[in-house]
Amino acid sequence: MARNKAIFDADILINLIKTNSIDYILNHFEQIYISDYVFENELIDGTAEKKKIKKLINQKLIKVLYRSDLTPIQRKIYYEAYNTLEEHTYTEVINEGERITASYASAHKVCYYMSDDNKAAPHIRTLTNIEVINYCDLLYISYRINEDDAIILNEFYNSYISIFDEDKIPRTIKKRDKSIRTFPEMMAKCCLKFEKNQRLFEYLNLMIKK
Repeated sequence: MARNKAIFDADILINLIKTNSIDYILNHFEQIYISDYVFENELIDGTAEKKKIKKLINQKLIKVLYRSDLTPIQRKIYYEAYNTLEEHTYTEVINEGERITASYASAHKVCYYMSDDNKAAPHIRTLTNIEVINYCDLLYISYRINEDDAIILNEFYNSYISIFDEDKIPRTIKKRDKSIRTFPEMMAKCCLKFEKNQRLFEYLNLMIKK
């Protein structure tokens, strides 16, 4: 499998499509995966999001992972991860789609899980040793790959904010006074996150040098 790979959850895929940034972002990766559960249960038939994902699958830009395709060793790792997440977390913290997606990540040795559920992220990281990267982190990676695209990325960021009702804006993009971080402020926050985490820092360097 490609070294520059990642598995995506439903929420971040939907946000990428809603902000018209999915083609730009996916261009950075050699291989993108989604779980069969996400494709069949969390992407609703007939929606613009499901139609776009189907198109990307047909173009072989996204690959759906199925349990029937797991090797015996991968299947063992999958269920070990799944059972660990099930035993140590509640559905309110990690839902079925996130649990299955993280288990596939473990089975396929994909160390990076793209998700916008910041509530689930620390549990997935602690229990499965998989790093969780959110939408703004992807913008930061894109910015470091090509800083000349700052204007485009700023537009994606503003589109991302506009997705949410005012009372549903993610805490990660809010400052202590509850105001919304500007794009440069958000990039600065992401920079600190990547500098403090050796695995994220190494992944960033891999993306930059690909």
